[in-house]
Amino acid sequence: MPICSTNIDLALDIISYEAFLKEDPEALKLLKTALYEKGIVGIRDIPGYKERAIKFIESAREFSALPEEIKETYAPNRALGETSLGYEKGKEKFQRPDGSWVVDDLKVSYYGLVPNSPLNKWPSEVDLQTSFQDLGVLMSQMGEAVMEKIGLIGPSTGITLGNKVGRMLYYRKSLEGTSDNPLWCGAHFDHAMFTALLPAFYFIEGEATPEPAEAGLFIRTTNEGVFKKVIADDPDVLLFQVGEFGQLVTNDGIRATEHRVHKALGAIERYTLALFFEAPAETSIHSHSELTQDARYGGPAGSACSYSHWSNESYKRYLVK
Repeated sequence: MPICSTNIDLALDIISYEAFLKEDPEALKLLKTALYEKGIVGIRDIPGYKERAIKFIESAREFSALPEEIKETYAPNRALGETSLGYEKGKEKFQRPDGSWVVDDLKVSYYGLVPNSPLNKWPSEVDLQTSFQDLGVLMSQMGEAVMEKIGLIGPSTGITLGNKVGRMLYYRKSLEGTSDNPLWCGAHFDHAMFTALLPAFYFIEGEATPEPAEAGLFIRTTNEGVFKKVIADDPDVLLFQVGEFGQLVTNDGIRATEHRVHKALGAIERYTLALFFEAPAETSIHSHSELTQDARYGGPAGSACSYSHWSNESYKRYLVK
């Protein structure tokens, strides 16, 4: 059964693209306050965004409908040292409050660098690449602009951007008794700098359907300590969250967003796209954040930690061997 909800919805703060572009003082203040206090914010009416989002969802559904044996041919061979780019199914585990670990067995992903790279692998059976890249590039441009506005990159931190990694997310049907995991995605923090996120699209038997009341993105707000459901059902809104390395860089000036995805029972499927903003692999910081107490940091507060080290240790913790 789905995990118990707090039955509390989060009032999502949203600003318009026009106000953001004009650097309206009230809009920028709301943008920063929302990210610093709630960990999430939205921007509405970005030119071309909604149309690209709809095309991407169509392509994602076409790929997801392919036979499993075909999709598996696009999975990375980690034994040969291949990166995580391409198809992935059931490869992440997250820790429950009781300390036990559970695999997100109903979550399917497809990773690709944005902008496109020769390292990417794309299916030949359907054109996933075009819509993935069209939407990903727009999300990348907006995410970088937001990071500059809130001082996460640029002169205030001295941090530049490295790879931008897009992740198509498909949450499979969760019929009664098919999984012990009460969540589509367990509670976690994104380990990179920042995340741009497409509001989810839901389907039942191939038909679009509203988000079920019990399902969706839930975040734990920094000032209240409880998970709240993010009401984000407008396909014209682009969402933004903070990653752990962003918290390390700012010495807790801005905190990473803890989140999870509650699932719906029945023949309901969920699709979205996340874009993760990484620091360059060689970036080295000397953080005094509380996150330096995490074993992944590799040393006491004030000691050096590279982004590549933080990223590699994060994958070791959460990837299913």
